[in-house]
Amino acid sequence: MLLQGISGQADHHDITFTGLSNIALNKIHDAIYLIDDQLRIKYVNEKACQLTGYSREAFSHLSFDIIDKELRDSDVFALWWKLSTRPEGIHFTSQHTGRRNVFPVEVSSSGYNQDGELHILCIVRDVREMRRQKEQQLLREKQMHRVVENSPDLILRFDLQTRCLYANLAVRNWFNLSEQDISRVPLTESVPRGGIGLSLFKLVSRTMVDEKVAEDELVVKHNGEKRTLHVRCVPEYDLRGELMSVLAVGRDISAIRQTEAELRQLTHNLERAREAEKKQLARDIHDELGQHLTALRTGLSLLAMRKNPTVEEQQAEIQQLMARLDSTIQVVRDVSTRLRPNVLNLGLIPALEWLRDQFIKNSGVRCILLAPEEHSVVLDDATLTAAFRVVQESLTNVARHASASNVYIFVKLQPDALLIEVVDNGKGFALHRVKKDTCGLHGIAERGRMLNGEATISSTPGKGTRVKLKFPLSVSVKSAPSCSKTRRITR
Repeated sequence: MLLQGISGQADHHDITFTGLSNIALNKIHDAIYLIDDQLRIKYVNEKACQLTGYSREAFSHLSFDIIDKELRDSDVFALWWKLSTRPEGIHFTSQHTGRRNVFPVEVSSSGYNQDGELHILCIVRDVREMRRQKEQQLLREKQMHRVVENSPDLILRFDLQTRCLYANLAVRNWFNLSEQDISRVPLTESVPRGGIGLSLFKLVSRTMVDEKVAEDELVVKHNGEKRTLHVRCVPEYDLRGELMSVLAVGRDISAIRQTEAELRQLTHNLERAREAEKKQLARDIHDELGQHLTALRTGLSLLAMRKNPTVEEQQAEIQQLMARLDSTIQVVRDVSTRLRPNVLNLGLIPALEWLRDQFIKNSGVRCILLAPEEHSVVLDDATLTAAFRVVQESLTNVARHASASNVYIFVKLQPDALLIEVVDNGKGFALHRVKKDTCGLHGIAERGRMLNGEATISSTPGKGTRVKLKFPLSVSVKSAPSCSKTRRITR
């Protein structure tokens, strides 16, 4: 014992300790009392004074049953003295009373011989801070448990025999199991047998063997659908640094993988459409432009080969060549327009007017454009082109599939957004029957996302189709006071 090396002297009701041992006792964070068989306090350290609020002088006049009131009972005192003087001593909890408060403590009592007289040495620990820390720890554990229980991720913990120690609510709901079905059941029995069970077992086992994080994507059938889970297994260690368990966290990434597949399909379709357009342009250039240029060269060669032509003959040849040259220029313009209409340089409204006129000319379908004044909205080139292509694709679909007699194009300038709608009275279609690899409709939706907005398509068989594009106005969009005026443009 620490006090066995302390020298001291008795002075009536007090034992005074000096030297390094007294300094050491005062540095201890527990209160120390030395008590005789009359419950008189013979020594206290500084911590005892701090806890109770009594000074050393006050303690010299106090009995220990003032501090620990249970000892006022003679039977309790006799039992306490008997147990404390045994070689192993006694450890118990109690309530100590200070000058101003009562506080919970843990007490270790043991016999101590001082100058041939038996005393009881009490080491008293204030457990208020311990209890507060324990309560905070319990509160944190409860909060963490609520987070884990309500997490959409699948969270499991396995012991070193791959028995399931814990499975959160998402796991139980996913596999339609109760806590009793999962708790302490080996891994191979707690999940469906087959591919997913074997794959998860391998992943957990690899983590146990390597003691490293292991992760993989597992495919499982859930409610009749194939779902993809990203599973990450993490080793857990005890305070001695030994592997204790494995934590497995599974996240459903089916939507991500589905989106990636759709994007790959969309990219493939766009590339295919782009290649088809390039092929058509190459054919047009080769067939039409090539024929015109060949004819021009042939005409010029014939003109050069003719000897002494009359003026009238020269004029006739030149007129033919001029006509052929005009046709060649028109072919170049047509190809250029297909790549990017020059009218886009004039702004959105003029571009839509041109698009409407081309649609009426090619399809013969009545088309009405309702839009603000042409100078009320100015878009940057990328935004203008994307919005134009949405309307162009919508009109192309009307011409090909709708069998409509009327088409309306609405352009509405809102305080913080631009709204464009293309509405027809055609035969419509069922959206759920549209093929997933359809390039046109997916292209419209993708351009809506490119504009940080949304492009939606609504249609009902027999009731026409509505394509709606709405995107926010940014610093690249300027509105003028005349934007509140809407004009009805029809041809």
